Amino acid sequence: MKRLHLATATAAILALLSLDTQQAKAITVFTSRTDWNTAVSGRDTFSEDFESFTSDTEFRTTPVDIGEFTLLQVGNARAFRNLIDVSPFEYDDNNGTNHASVFTDFGATKVDLTLNTPVFGWGADFFEANSGEGLNLDLVLDIGGVLDTIPVTVNDGFFGFVTNPVEDIRRVTFISRTEDLGEGGEGFGLDNVTGAISKGQTIPEPASGLGLLAFGAVGVGSLLKRKQQYKVRAKV
Repeated sequence: MKRLHLATATAAILALLSLDTQQAKAITVFTSRTDWNTAVSGRDTFSEDFESFTSDTEFRTTPVDIGEFTLLQVGNARAFRNLIDVSPFEYDDNNGTNHASVFTDFGATKVDLTLNTPVFGWGADFFEANSGEGLNLDLVLDIGGVLDTIPVTVNDGFFGFVTNPVEDIRRVTFISRTEDLGEGGEGFGLDNVTGAISKGQTIPEPASGLGLLAFGAVGVGSLLKRKQQYKVRAKV
């Protein structure tokens, strides 16, 4: 019976650990700026519309300081897009105002948006983000490593995310989702970038599986101890 109880306890522990891991990686995506704003209401936020730029400014080989973040092309140094685009515009994937004209190429070219201060929520207006290879976002933690990779599900419009519990996202990397064996790549416009600062912020977490784990471990240990004491008394 002891082995049976230990097996049951082990299974419960593994299940709770799995639950806790899932909770620690909870990411909610938004395709409505209004809903995103509601989700981060009361937190410190920023917004960038690129209107401070007066001429085209490339971020193909050197990072460009946008204010709250920098942009930099990484990989193949192809002289194509990857600049802050100021009127007159070369492409029509924008809303008629200054914006970032971005290009990614599967396995060859990506673009890093590195934040000065980590965020737990981020979003932007995208224009023709799924007209080629499609677009994914790598969410890179402040401590290093990718928290998750999420697909941008809109072609035109707002797309953003919020982590809960709060995670410190230091970099959002734009990468192509699929490979186009032709000229390929994914070119898109990016504007009205917004973020919710994670420093000093907390969002109430779901009940932690680790807390339940501790309670369960104590309960199983107590049960086994009582059974052992009962056996000793029975032998006397």
